[in-house]
Amino acid sequence: MLNCRSIPPEKWVHAHKVLVHFFTRKGMLNPEDMAQETLMILWSREDYEFEKEDDFLRVCYGFAKNVLHEGYRTSLKHAAEELDLSAESPIQGIRGIQGLEGSEVSVFLEEVCRRATAELQLEERAAIQAAIHRDSQDPAVDTKQRVRLYRARKRLAKLTGWR
Repeated sequence: MLNCRSIPPEKWVHAHKVLVHFFTRKGMLNPEDMAQETLMILWSREDYEFEKEDDFLRVCYGFAKNVLHEGYRTSLKHAAEELDLSAESPIQGIRGIQGLEGSEVSVFLEEVCRRATAELQLEERAAIQAAIHRDSQDPAVDTKQRVRLYRARKRLAKLTGWR
């Protein structure tokens, strides 16, 4: 029976080329590294035995499939959107958000809005929205609405970690 150590070097080189093509065709950004990783996994398995030399490439594809799935999981785990740091913040004159500048403020406020939609009650969200859109010429609100707004803001601040 053949094992990984008894496969001729030409087969390893051929397997590397085939695996690079395989990972490239699957759209991976680092096909060379993934091919090397697949071959290293095979090389470290001394107990793996083949009936024929031709089975080596099939086994390489099997291990490559596992490495490919791991690569997909890693790329999804580390996927992120690019921030446009040159974009102007749509909110002007906001004070009290220390450490945030420019587009960071709008990203933070979008996250706050998402958390509010997900975790606040409809009455609380309505009170906050009304306060946002209130003009200085609008009539004063009654005490009950002010208390509701205060509590909703405190709850939202606690949910988002905003002081």
